[in-house]
Formats: sequence, C-alpha cells, structure tokens
Amino acid sequence: MIYEMRKFYKNPAIMILLFLALLLSIIMPLFFIHDYESYDYSTGKEEVVQGLDGVRLRKQQVEKVTGVLSTEKLNDALFLYQSLPSGDEAYIQTENEYPGLFQFLKVAYSPYAGENTFLVSSISKADDYYNRNVEKLSGKIEFYGPTYLSEEETQEAFNRASNIEKPFIYEFVDHWAIVIKSLIFVYAILALSAILIACQLFSFEKEKNMAIILKVVGRNKLMGIGYKKLSAMSCYLTLKFILCSTIVSSMVFVLLGFSGWQSQIQVMPEFFTMVYNWTFGEMFIGFMFISWMCILSIGFMGAFFNAIFQKTYTSLIVSSLIIVPPFFMQNSVFMPVYVRRFLSAQPINGINLLSYIDSLFSYKIGSFRVLNATMIVIFAGLFIGISMLLSPIFFNKRINQ
Repeated sequence: MIYEMRKFYKNPAIMILLFLALLLSIIMPLFFIHDYESYDYSTGKEEVVQGLDGVRLRKQQVEKVTGVLSTEKLNDALFLYQSLPSGDEAYIQTENEYPGLFQFLKVAYSPYAGENTFLVSSISKADDYYNRNVEKLSGKIEFYGPTYLSEEETQEAFNRASNIEKPFIYEFVDHWAIVIKSLIFVYAILALSAILIACQLFSFEKEKNMAIILKVVGRNKLMGIGYKKLSAMSCYLTLKFILCSTIVSSMVFVLLGFSGWQSQIQVMPEFFTMVYNWTFGEMFIGFMFISWMCILSIGFMGAFFNAIFQKTYTSLIVSSLIIVPPFFMQNSVFMPVYVRRFLSAQPINGINLLSYIDSLFSYKIGSFRVLNATMIVIFAGLFIGISMLLSPIFFNKRINQ
C-alpha cells in the first residue's frame, strides 16, 4: 500500500493540489476573519470594527445576553425598540442592550424574502416566536412554487420544523460560519484531488509499460493489487482530509473558542427556516463526516471508470463529466424538479454544507423519509461499495487486454 501511495507523488498535478489544499487551509480562515465586520454601539453611534478585533468584539457583545433565548428577552428588546423614536437611534440602543435580538425578531416575523422592507415596530408581541419558523417555512415553500415539493415532502418539512428543539440557546456563533466556509473551499480542492488520483490509479502500470509484469501474476494477486490500490487511495485522501480539517478548525477555534457548540443552528439568522434539528456541534461533526464520505466516494467513482478504460485522460474526462456537473446544475430552474432532486443527492454536493442544509427535498427509503444530507451519504456509500466490488474485477480483466 505504501508503494501505491508513492505513485501519487510522481504526478506534479497531485502535488500541486496537495500544496493548494494546505495553503487554503491556512489562508481561508485568515481571509474570512480579516473580512469580518462588527459594529460598536457603546458610544451611541455605529462604529465599524473589522478583522479579529471585530470578531472578538461581537463575541463580547453577545455574552451580555448569552443563555436561553426566551420570549421574555425578545419582548424586552421589542418593547425597548418600540419605546424609542423610530430610526437609527432606536436600533443602536436596542442592539447595544440586546445584541442580536433585533435581527432575530426581523428574521422571524418578516415575510420570506421580504426582510429588507419589514418594520420590526409592526410586531405586537414575540410570544409566538417559536412558532414562527413553521410560518416562515410555509412562505418559503410558497416562494418555490406549488410543483417544487410533493405533498409528502411538504408534510415532512413541516414535521421536521415543528420538532426543532426549543427554546434555543443563544451564544456567539459567527465563528462557525468562518469554519464552514473555509472548509467548503478546502474540500472542493480535496474532491478535485480525489478525481485526479483515482483517474491514474489503475492505468499507471499500463501507461508506464509495466502491465506485462502484472499479466503473469495471476487473477488472485491482481485482485489483491486492485484492493491495495483502493486502500492506498482511501488512506491518502483520509489523511489529507484529517490534516486540512485540523488546520482550519484549529486556527478558528484556538482564536475564538467553541462557543455555540450546544446552540441550535436556527439561532444563525440564515438558518432560521432550516429543518435539521442540529446544534452547531452536531452540524460540524456531521458536515465533516458527510464530506469525508463524499470525497472518498468521488475517488472510488473515478477509480471505477479508470479500471474500465485503463487510460488516465479518458477516465479524467468521463469522471469530470459525470461527477462534477451536479454541483452546478442542482439548482438550475431549467431542470425538472425530479432531476434536481436526484442531482442534489449526488456526492459532489456533500462537500457544500450550504447546499444540502437549505434543501427541503426528502426521499422515501422503505417506510422512512430521509432528508438530503442522509440521501447524499446513502449514495456515497453505495458508490463506494460498487466500486470496491467491481473495480478490482475490471482491473484484472482490462490489464490483460
């Protein structure tokens, strides 16, 4: 297996992608931290604070109201805002005393896709705040149109939204966005690396005129070599995945801590209508597991095509045309909904948390309905199993032709 892994380093493109993945693991967290903006309201005016200082300032502000996000707190923030003259002064004072709660109210009570024009002062009370995610989800489904979801999918989405754990725990969570966005960029490079490695996995000997040596070793040994090749690829991709994930996570969590680990993802305004009953800790672990499975699956799919064609460039073209397009086509309005539903569950989309966590598609598996994230894992596991079973067989047959 070590011998097989050494072959990867003979390909300059693989080494470039390794370097790029490590480089992005360092650069992306720094970029998103540097790009972060928060606002200081302590002087009665809005002052922009950027970079690491801005992140730490926001964390310090949120600590003033950290804890259970009760309707009492929301009502206090609402009544304070309504008691002041409308305009910037009311917002600044409310944000200074109750950081983030104004945004919670605006997101929860505004129509879907209508946050920009909504007036928080029009809210009478926030007593029904924890029912608003279902109400807003209804608006989201209407926005997508009557043919987007089936009746079963619509009911599943409402059931999931109704069963989100409540009340929410409100802590500083902005650093989770930095981690996730950084990992998405890194995992995209790892996915490309998986395709490139896989597409030379079984064709290396033939293209180096070494196939004649393998022809005489017999079927069982060739099958064993095939499994070793797949194992070497799996180990390489897994080690690379662990290394890059550790670098990104360490850079963010060492600087900013683990606050929000037990907070529901719905406390992030962009995630308010999500139907996954996850905390940020569960989301983070789930995202890494799904991404790892999908990167391996992408590699195994590429290896399967390479075992069949026994040509690197042919395998690369076929793999790229089959594996990559679902990443760009899943949200195409020109595609029928059933095609988009299928494309959204393909492994390439597992490296992008923002893709499947926002999806309302669900799939019937036996007597159960599963969400997009689960279906992606099922497809990934299926492709890994098929490739593990058939690739050595095709390798054995094709190497002798």
